[in-house]
Amino acid sequence: MKKLFILPLAIFILSCNNNKKAEPSVTEKIEKNDPAAPPAEKMNAAETPATNLTYTVEGTEIKNSASVLVSKDKDKLKADAPFLCMLTSNGAKNNNEYITVNFLMDTKPGIYPVVGASLNRGKDDNTEMYGGILGGKPKITNYNVTLTECKDLGSNNLGGHKWSISGSWEEMTIPAMGIMLIDKTKNHPKEVKLGKGTFTNLTFDDNWDEMLEKAFKKNK
Repeated sequence: MKKLFILPLAIFILSCNNNKKAEPSVTEKIEKNDPAAPPAEKMNAAETPATNLTYTVEGTEIKNSASVLVSKDKDKLKADAPFLCMLTSNGAKNNNEYITVNFLMDTKPGIYPVVGASLNRGKDDNTEMYGGILGGKPKITNYNVTLTECKDLGSNNLGGHKWSISGSWEEMTIPAMGIMLIDKTKNHPKEVKLGKGTFTNLTFDDNWDEMLEKAFKKNK
């Protein structure tokens, strides 16, 4: 149940960050102990530029914004990759499209395994959902993310360091969620091709777990 709660909360945190362009930075809000800021906003890990993600879906290139949330991999799926990174895109304007790519990583360049991916697009009766990683147990796949750059940006003044990462992934095939295939009248595709993606200068705090725990305790 804890994993079911944390992952949706993480998506909410990343979503809040993308929609707050003129707000003070996360560090400034926490340092000032802003009473008006909700807990999720205080734990926000990244403030990102308007376009830092490019990928293709079935041959169509999409330029979008993305955020990352990095936490300790409690399942310890890979000895030399102690962190779990969740990369989430904003909704693409042309088709209400969101993608999420979860991968293991360390704070240095390298090739790391993808442990989950999803794509949602459309809305209302035309919604298509692929992957369905929320609530599922992460597992190492045959797909990889290559981190080409990992920069230590220094202390975040909250007990950890802030980092910036850039990298890419190759094409992935994401199966449709089973619930979407039940209604035969929809003619829902059985899978979707998420083409090569590249991302640049996505920032995160390496002690998000501790920040989350402190915020929960403070707001009990």
